[in-house]
Amino acid sequence: MKRTTNIHRLTRGLVGLAVAATLVGLAAPAGAAVPETRVRPAQLDRGADQVGAHLEGKTVVDGDVRVPVRAGIVTLLGTSGDEYVVATSNANGSGRFHTFRLSADGDRTPLLDGVPIFDQVLSRDGSQVARSVDRTGESTVVRVWSAVDGERVVSRRFPGSATVLDFDQQRMVLGSWGPNRTVSWDVAAGTTRRVVNKVGYAADLRADRLAVLTGDPYNGGCSLTSRLSTPARTLWKSCTEVVRAFAPSGGRTATVHILSDGLGPREVRLHATGGRLLARYTAGYYFGRIAFETPRDLLLETYSRNQGSTVRCALTDCERAERLTPTPDYRVTPREQRALRP
Repeated sequence: MKRTTNIHRLTRGLVGLAVAATLVGLAAPAGAAVPETRVRPAQLDRGADQVGAHLEGKTVVDGDVRVPVRAGIVTLLGTSGDEYVVATSNANGSGRFHTFRLSADGDRTPLLDGVPIFDQVLSRDGSQVARSVDRTGESTVVRVWSAVDGERVVSRRFPGSATVLDFDQQRMVLGSWGPNRTVSWDVAAGTTRRVVNKVGYAADLRADRLAVLTGDPYNGGCSLTSRLSTPARTLWKSCTEVVRAFAPSGGRTATVHILSDGLGPREVRLHATGGRLLARYTAGYYFGRIAFETPRDLLLETYSRNQGSTVRCALTDCERAERLTPTPDYRVTPREQRALRP
């Protein structure tokens, strides 16, 4: 069960890890040639808005569209047609799980109720939602629902503790512990193919990129990055960093410390395909969502103790891509503490 916990720490984002946090930063190697870029949102100029649908605080924003969502935690899974697929929970992520379609007018179409929102993945074409459920350690059921009406499409049981890494209109990539492997599942045909006998923890079908672990990172395991199409050929190996995002072209990679935990990392690094360090970013408090907007522009959800914003960085040139918002408060209330007691 220890390995199950570790892979979840590496693949889950900000919201699922926010209750008891110890922030771990990256230690710069001696003689690092790339200077530190301190990202302080309040001190940056306001640049262009983010491209496409995104969250600003708890508001879905897409061009002129702004739809506020009232919930403790709000996650935007992506777009489906001309609507948005949103998942919510209570403030500490322990319950009140709802996944729904949201129109530009604020109308909701329920999809899933009671399904934990963490690790839900919307297919790249916006037609289906997938998540690992019924994880026992010995096996995992992966379930797929329609993102149109919430109807169950298909379920499949995989050996070990499996996590969905990426999902397009019919192909899904999963990583699992015990057995340690990365698997490709053709959801439409119902067939599976083993990609590599190592634990995949990050994949991007669009960029043709895969990141795997050689073993437990708490016991000396390292990260290997390769093309998804040729996983036997390693592009870059690191025993101190793990991938958080691939650029759409696959030419750049954003990484954090291999043992990052808690609210989020305090340092993010930008690398070229073969691992060459291009930039180092540090936050006053922590980084949340990390994603590429373009092959070269990196979006960093950056927080100080009191406020934060999504920042766009092209190497060391950074600007704010949205307004400043209060830093989320993930402290557990006494009422929620009582609800969590066995």
